[in-house]
Amino acid sequence: MPTALVTGGAVRIGRSIALHLAERGYNIALHYWSSKESAEQTAEELRKFNIQCKIYCVDFTNFGSISLLMNQVLEDFNSIDLLINSAANFIQKNIEKTSDLELLDTININLMAPFILMREFKNKVNKGLIINILDERILRRVSTFSAYSISKSALAHLTELSAVSWGETIRVNGIAPGLILSPSGSSDYLKKRAPNIPTKTHGSTSDILRGLDYLLDSSFVNGEILFIDGGESKKR
Repeated sequence: MPTALVTGGAVRIGRSIALHLAERGYNIALHYWSSKESAEQTAEELRKFNIQCKIYCVDFTNFGSISLLMNQVLEDFNSIDLLINSAANFIQKNIEKTSDLELLDTININLMAPFILMREFKNKVNKGLIINILDERILRRVSTFSAYSISKSALAHLTELSAVSWGETIRVNGIAPGLILSPSGSSDYLKKRAPNIPTKTHGSTSDILRGLDYLLDSSFVNGEILFIDGGESKKR
């Protein structure tokens, strides 16, 4: 039975991905940080698919703790077949309003953690698939998401760079979602934003999961970033 490490897997898109992978027969190493109750609830749901699931609480703003996650997962599961980097710090601030701490935390969570986990995956496993969850904003210049957009753009570059370097043993791809989920506490967010999308609609996590299946099942796809955004990223 294959094993997937899903960062940020307790909530939102990460949770949907973890549940989908469990349904496909993956054991799940579920990373979380502040949402312990959500992680435990998600793990309980995952185990209903008759797979193994362990949860790991790791603060990605603590630079020294990141590589320890990979070590612990490999001790528990012996190997990892799939790494999903979904954990993210979503700060909606322009450059001048972003504090030093917010910048550092965002870079650590959105870029440094995937970088280190990918490096450890290459050095200690050296086979399988990595999928980085990005954002359609990497193709646009949205000033109100400065640190977030910069970190995700750098992660997109890392996705392509590692795919070229490691393609013989590890495929690396990305998924760049658009208008999929509402921010917490914004029940009408999707409805209000949908008219700005070329399709005049919003997506759902099922769209992300269909894209995930494509990347899982297509062994000749490497170094691609799959935009699932209704064409929003092309509005430049």
